[in-house]
Order: sequence, then structure tokens, then C-alpha cells
Amino acid sequence: MIHPLILALPLAAAFVASGPVPVDPAQAPAAPAASWPADDAGLSKLAAGLVNDWMSRTAAPALEAVTQPCFHFLSFEGACDRASAIERLVAMGAGSPKVSDVVATRVGDALVVTCMVGVSQKAGGAALPTDPSPRLGVWQLADGQWKLAAWASLNMPAVRPAPSAPAFAGDAAVSAEGAAMVGRLLGAQHRKDLKAFDAMLSDGMQVINFKGQKVRKDIERGAEAATIDEPKVADARAARCGDLTVVTCTLTMGQKIGWTKLPADPAPFMAVFQGTGDSAKVIAMANTNKPK
Repeated sequence: MIHPLILALPLAAAFVASGPVPVDPAQAPAAPAASWPADDAGLSKLAAGLVNDWMSRTAAPALEAVTQPCFHFLSFEGACDRASAIERLVAMGAGSPKVSDVVATRVGDALVVTCMVGVSQKAGGAALPTDPSPRLGVWQLADGQWKLAAWASLNMPAVRPAPSAPAFAGDAAVSAEGAAMVGRLLGAQHRKDLKAFDAMLSDGMQVINFKGQKVRKDIERGAEAATIDEPKVADARAARCGDLTVVTCTLTMGQKIGWTKLPADPAPFMAVFQGTGDSAKVIAMANTNKPK
């Protein structure tokens, strides 16, 4: 009779020689799909994690996996689609980012986040300020993952230069509709039609501008107090992300808010709308214009 241990030796030797048998990916357990947190604390924690992950990725070309095809990026230099944004963001770098003051709101299927980020970055080969400055991001769940639909940065030189024209064409019909949506929103503010203006602001909306991070009540008060020039929208580009329309443009719109004056100079501007046409509501805005 052959001892069972002797029979097992060839198999054991084969296992040692070849290593563990690889697992078929098709049979491996899938990673759990992302989901909405149960409370505000969870929402804030999720938002902080997404922003930190995003800032760490901008130092290397690892952005496509966490952005939507419709992704738009806005900075003082102007607007980018996903392809050109990846090039610009990687060139800017993101050395030792420090994220603070994260504010997260849920608007339908969109996660709107504003925050302050202090980071070393470059634009055109010149160093940008490292002091904390406002950022805005809009995420959606897509294919079981959180993916970024829009990102705006207000980190810029002390004297903001004239913006560049967008380097991408976009869909002409969608862009024309996006320009009309921005014009309708800001036109109501210009005319002091505050009832119509307020009706276009979504609960949970957030804004970044030269004053920092703002929420709906701040924008309502500002619209009531400010005097603005007739808005002029140029170089509008828009893209659809599910029920969202991300619009970037160059906006010329001087403002007077108390003793503060914003120049009537062309400045990059972003608005993210939920819905389309007359029923669309803005959930996020970024305005790069600032006092001289």
C-alpha cells in the first residue's frame, strides 16, 4: 500500500513550483458599487475624500478614469474639455495640496462640492499663488463610481490676464442652448427680476467667486444688492451629463456691490444646470472675475 503522503508529493511540488493558481477575473468578487451616504456627515466625508483623491491625481495623467466624457474644466485661462483639461492640469501640477472648508450638497443625482485648496501649481511656466483659493466640483455616480462632470479653480495671478478662447469645438446646438440658459439667468439678475432669478436657483446650489464659497442665500442677497451690467456671453461651450448641462463661456459683466466694483472685462465663467429649457435650474457656478 502506498502511503497517502507519497501520493500527495507530486501535487505539492507542482504547487510550490508554479505558485498559487490564478483566479479568473470573471469569477472574482466585484468591488462594491459607490452609493450615497446616509447623512450629512457621510456626505462631507465623501466629498473630502473625492477632492483629495482628485487633487492627488492631477499630478499625473490619471484623470480619465474619474471624469465623465462631458467633463469641463475652468480656470482663469479659460475653458477646457476633458482631453485638453488633462493636458493642462498635468502641466499645472499639484504639489502638496491642502484641502479645507469642504462644503457638500446633494442636488438630485449630483454632488456639488466647494472647498479651499492651497497647492503649488504653475500656469504658462510661472508659479501660481500657494495661498488657499476656492475650488468647485460636481460629481455624479456613473458605472458604479463617482465621476467628475465639472471642476473650476480660482487660483490665479494677482493680475488676472485676458482669457484664451476655448481650444475645442463642442456640439454647436448644445452650446447655443447653454449660452441661452446662462443669458436667461444673468439677464433676470440684470433686470432685477428677482422672482424669475430666484426661481432658477436650485436648493443646494453652490458658487465660488472672488469672495470665496457661497450658497443660495448669499446669491439671492447679492442679486438684490448688486447692480450689474448687461451680460455678454461669448465662446460658450456646453455638454450634457445625464440631466446636467455643464456650460463654460467668457462672460463680460461689470458689477457694483457696495463699494466693490468688478470690471467689465471678459472673464471665464461656468454654470452647471439641472434640466433643460425654461425649467432648468442652476446647481453650481464659478466666476473668475475679480476687482483690479
